[in-house]
Amino acid sequence: MIFGWRSIGMTRRATVLACLLVSSTLASPVLWAAQPRQPHVAGQFYPSDPQELRALIDELVSREAIEAGAQKPRALIVPHAGYRYSGPVAASAFRLLRGQRYDGVVVVGFMHRFVFEGVSVDIQDSYQTPLGLIPVDQAGVHALKVWQGANHSQSIRFVHEAHEAPEHSLEVMLPFLQATLGEFKLVPVLIGRADAKVLEHLADALAELAKRGDYLFVFSTDLSHYHEYQTAKFIDERTVNSIMFETPQAIDRLFDLGLVEACGRGPITTALFLGAKLGYLRQQLISYANSGDTAGDHASVVGYAAIGLFDQPAPPEGLPEVAGWALVQAARRSLGEWLVRGQTPEPVSVEQYPELARSSGVFVTLRRHGALRGCIGRLQTKESLAQSVPQVALDAALQDTRFSPVTADELDELEVEVSVLTPAKRLATLKDLVPGRDGVILEHDEHHGVFLPAVWAETGWTRLEFLRELASQKAGLPADAWRKATLLTFQDQVFVESPDHPH
Repeated sequence: MIFGWRSIGMTRRATVLACLLVSSTLASPVLWAAQPRQPHVAGQFYPSDPQELRALIDELVSREAIEAGAQKPRALIVPHAGYRYSGPVAASAFRLLRGQRYDGVVVVGFMHRFVFEGVSVDIQDSYQTPLGLIPVDQAGVHALKVWQGANHSQSIRFVHEAHEAPEHSLEVMLPFLQATLGEFKLVPVLIGRADAKVLEHLADALAELAKRGDYLFVFSTDLSHYHEYQTAKFIDERTVNSIMFETPQAIDRLFDLGLVEACGRGPITTALFLGAKLGYLRQQLISYANSGDTAGDHASVVGYAAIGLFDQPAPPEGLPEVAGWALVQAARRSLGEWLVRGQTPEPVSVEQYPELARSSGVFVTLRRHGALRGCIGRLQTKESLAQSVPQVALDAALQDTRFSPVTADELDELEVEVSVLTPAKRLATLKDLVPGRDGVILEHDEHHGVFLPAVWAETGWTRLEFLRELASQKAGLPADAWRKATLLTFQDQVFVESPDHPH
């Protein structure tokens, strides 16, 4: 059982209280909004006395020295139990914030008990803790609330009852942030009942916020609940490895299958979606322990992990968008010229787009009503992109043996996608494979197979599933042959038709 993901509901008294609070809020919204959000669990999860709380956090944070030149975290995944239990693990992450500055801090918690649909961002003016007031970043809150994204979703809103409920997953982060960052502006977010689509929408909104300033993102979760000590360590190791090395789509599947355990499913999945949207942030396990380590009882423990997300090295410089869009137009034009008029396609003008004179691996993918209709590419070619893309587009339409040839009647229903590949590099160790970012080429005994990076999101496969399917589906080998094969990785720059670029 994954505790905290499915709510156990509110007591009758809490329900009545919530109704009374809603009534008073509606009666005088200006007066209510001006009042600081009061703590719910001070004196329970952490000391309510300011001096005692400050001393405890300072002691926890100072237990280990910060490594010289430690990189600035972009995001943290941290536990939220009482400080007696998870405090040492949480402190190991928050100590990395000492001496750092951010334009704002987004804390993403979730509801253990109160049920609501979607995501709530609080509009309160400030939050009160024993260490003082924290101003709410109203511009950041507004940016999240109005964000709709490509699917025009409005799943992010303000749910008054959620923030009035005695929820601790967000609150317990605040004193740590005050003690290590000093002054900062807060964007408080709580996740209710939300599927992967809603969580990806939240990640889209957070990624857009990251374009506006230097934000730190804090995601709240504990790991397994109430297993015997050794069993908990086994489950938690699998969960941590999944967070570190799998895609958000795979994590979502693993939760559904009961193969990983954490109460903060929503924050974890959102963190991984955000990492992908910000350039596949490098993830590092900072520390792990469970309550048996910190409080002593091994019979029934709760697991805790602190994971940091840091910037990756800058990706190689890609094609300008206008040149990429020229390739998409050329691919579509070649389909029309051949299928409708029977004419050989012309190359793209390199005088207008000189970047297309270079040679590069390239794939053209065709979809009809969202379903794959053809996909063929060239991993290596001496031809320029301007020359190869029109021909590869025809190959995708006519030579993909999985499908019947595309006809002229289908042209208006097709979506054309062009993927330009980076040079392939041999994979040194499996840990260097970044799911979601990397495509993989498999070579073994005259057998070859390739999966584009998009396959990760389309399938939700884990790394092991991805490599087994690559060996069996694409290379025609036994599923475990990938272990003896040569693996090469590459990235791609994808250009696809969209409403902004109608054909």
